[in-house]
This record gives sequence, structure tokens and C-alpha cells, in this order.
Amino acid sequence: LRATATRAGTWLRSPEPAVAELTLPVRLVPPSLAVLSDQHYPTQGGAEVVVYRVGESSVRDGVLAGEQWFPGYDLPGGGPGDRFALFGVPFDLADGNAIRVAAEDDVGNRASVAFVDKFFPKAYSTDDIRVGDAFLAKVVPEIMANTPGLPKGESLVDDYVHINSELRRANAETLVGLARDSRREFLWNSAFRPMPNAQVMSSFADRRTYYYQDREIDRQDHLGFDLASVRHAPLPAANSGVVVLARYFGIYGNAVVIDHGYGLMTLYGHLSSIDVAEGER
Repeated sequence: LRATATRAGTWLRSPEPAVAELTLPVRLVPPSLAVLSDQHYPTQGGAEVVVYRVGESSVRDGVLAGEQWFPGYDLPGGGPGDRFALFGVPFDLADGNAIRVAAEDDVGNRASVAFVDKFFPKAYSTDDIRVGDAFLAKVVPEIMANTPGLPKGESLVDDYVHINSELRRANAETLVGLARDSRREFLWNSAFRPMPNAQVMSSFADRRTYYYQDREIDRQDHLGFDLASVRHAPLPAANSGVVVLARYFGIYGNAVVIDHGYGLMTLYGHLSSIDVAEGER
């Protein structure tokens, strides 16, 4: 790079221009990238893992699933450049070709490799939720009281719609932030366990339409499982890990989030009480 500044001359003098130069390396080749694992059969709305190897010039790597980015980590026991990434398949991603391992160097050169062997699309259930006055009177004031800063609308219905949409999005952003600080180690060593003696009442990514007095007021995708059990049933952790959130948390009410390492976390919502503290293992 050369910058030249021409000096103003006079009728007696013509000064030489001032010149500054900076020599920089030029890199046009992206990092090398190779997938090491095989048999990748992700399901829409599900989760998978991939093992791969990147070249020395890579400064950022992971899995790009649609618009969602899942960072890669050093593979425990692997060789130089060996990496792995746990990733979720967005519930609204219906094309397996949009899932790729990617690596980028410090000047923006990017390599990406498709690795999905077979993709299983999934149709989700739809559900109509009838919201009544008794429900609104029970739920809305509690959430408003425990969530400082929420704007108050002209009615409980307005407040509920704001909670169901805007607060839901804010809570999701908080969860993404927690995942960025996930520990880079395996904190679990056994199979994940569901809540014992519970029945799934609503599945992941159900498409919900909300009605008040036969009037549609909102539409949302239910990104969790509703599990039914007896009142005050004990709820063990799905696996070992570190508690990163234990408090009243927006649409989830009393909630606990456990970090299991490498970006994998579990969330437990609508608890009657919380018996752990943040930082507890």
C-alpha cells in the first residue's frame, strides 16, 4: 500500500512528494478443511455432531446450519487441527444442503464443506391455545412483577402478547449468550435422562396459534417440551454439569439452566421451587 501526498510548489521550488509505504502479505487461499467423521443423519429440529480438521490459518470454524452458527472446539485426544462441533438443526430449516462445516482465516477467506449424508425433514404439529381471563389474571401480573422494565400495555391481553413475543425473544438472546460462555470440557459422561414418570404433552416446535375470545392474538413456535407429572414432583438434572442460571426467567418462570460443556445446555422451566444456585456443580 502506498500513500502519496504532493506538496504545494512555488515558482522557484518543486518539492518531492511525501510517500509512505506498507508491505502486507496477500492471502487468497482459504484454510484447508476436511470432514473426518461419517454417517451424519440429522433430523430437522434435531441435533448432531461432526468431527473435522482445519488448517493452521483458520481463526474461526464450526457448523453453519442455515443462519445459525455453532462454534467448533479442539477435539479431546485429537491431533493438530482436529476439531468437533455439536450443532442443532433449526426447526425451520428443511434443506440438509444448508448445513456445512466452515472455516475462516483472519482476512476473511472462507472454506465450507457439505457433510450431511441423509437429511430427515419433519412436519410439526399445530395447536390452538385458548387464552381466558382467569389465565391472564394468573400469569401476566406474576411475570410483570418478576421482570422489571417490561412496558405495561392497555390491557392484560396486550401485556400477554408482548410477553409471548418480545420477552420470548429476549429470553432466547439470553440463552444464546449463556451458550457463548459454555465450558470447553465434557461435564457429562452418561446418557441424558428425561424427567422421570412424565408424559410429553406438547412437543418441540409445535406451531401455536393463540386466541382470546375467538380472536387470534398471536402466533409462536413452541421451542421446548411440555412434560406433565404430579404437583411438586422432584426434577433431577438430565445429566451432570454446572448451573449457569437459577432464577425467575421471563416466560419460563422459575427456571434452571445447566451447562454440560461445549455449548450443550439443558433448561428446566416452570418450577415450583429451585434447590440449586448458580455456579453449583
